[in-house]
Amino acid sequence: MKRKLFIGSSKEGLEIAQQLKEKVDFSCGDWIHSEIWDESGVFSLNGNTLNSLVKASRKFDYGVLVATKDDILKTRGVEHFAPRDNVMLEIGMFIGSLGLTRAFLLLEEESKLPSDYSGITVPYFHREKVGSLGNAMDQIIGAITRTKLSYNLKPMPSAALALGYFDNFIEPFAKRKHENNEEFKFQILLPKNIQDVNGERQSYKNRNPSTEKGVAGPNTRPVAFELDHQPNTYWDIPTTLSTMGRLMDLLLPSSEIGIDIEKQDWIDHELRNFAGTIAVLVERSLACNGKIEVFKI
Repeated sequence: MKRKLFIGSSKEGLEIAQQLKEKVDFSCGDWIHSEIWDESGVFSLNGNTLNSLVKASRKFDYGVLVATKDDILKTRGVEHFAPRDNVMLEIGMFIGSLGLTRAFLLLEEESKLPSDYSGITVPYFHREKVGSLGNAMDQIIGAITRTKLSYNLKPMPSAALALGYFDNFIEPFAKRKHENNEEFKFQILLPKNIQDVNGERQSYKNRNPSTEKGVAGPNTRPVAFELDHQPNTYWDIPTTLSTMGRLMDLLLPSSEIGIDIEKQDWIDHELRNFAGTIAVLVERSLACNGKIEVFKI
């Protein structure tokens, strides 16, 4: 499940944004899906621009704003080149939502920044200097790559839910198998519909006949499911994700029946965060590493 990167710019900076997208796709396309503002569907028809940006800053994993010197700003009698106001507003929103390790400004030289940026290292580029733009983009891609093995805690509790699920279920199960020197595989399955996790679990069990096995021993709870046709291969659909579904309904109540694309984007974001957190925890655990996998069904 690839993480999502939003690339914003003014219309004048769109060519730079497109070059950045190409470079990100080449360097990080195996784990990052990048979208430019004019093709991302962030700005829906009849939608409020500010509201759309607030939601985008929450459902994307990264944000890069291209700040080109499009305007003239007069400060204390001195004229300066400056980025568009909306670009500066958007980078503020993404930094507020994602933090300084996941939201970045790509700035054209000679552009004046707000004084709040004093002391913050910002990658600059000059259109006329060979290699300048590529070097600035490489700085941002490098900063993004350094977060590949970490996940951001957000208002939605996906990372916290993953931690609780791992500590209370997955690792105890794996440790018991490890102590008994038993070989096993465990598949954590992420449901399509987190509003009905129990229904998804029963449906999967009907398609894949399985026997319940207690984590701490026979007739105990919680249970994992062992495939009848494949002994020592277990699976589970985390019912804890139903909490996320309930919160999502409160945060984004739907006024229509059917698929809400905006809500589904946000759900997908949280499922990526849940899966990524589990993957990091599994890698750090001797009993789990190489034996636990996460799939989306």
